[in-house]
Amino acid sequence: MANAVKKEDLKEKGALVKKLKKTFTDIRLELKRVTWPTWPELINYTVTVLAVCAVMGVLIYALDMILSRVLLLALNIG
Repeated sequence: MANAVKKEDLKEKGALVKKLKKTFTDIRLELKRVTWPTWPELINYTVTVLAVCAVMGVLIYALDMILSRVLLLALNIG
């Protein structure tokens, strides 16, 4: 009985290894089909993302300061 369990475990492990191999092969093939951005496009996208993050950070900071002042005034603390 113990031998049967071990054989089943080995079969399951073998199936898992085959599935993992197929998955990684599929991933590699899919990555070959990807259209990667050119260097200027990559720089442009990076600058755009950084600029949007900076603008959003400033807007969130400003909104936080405004709401803090409103709350302080509403509670007559400051």
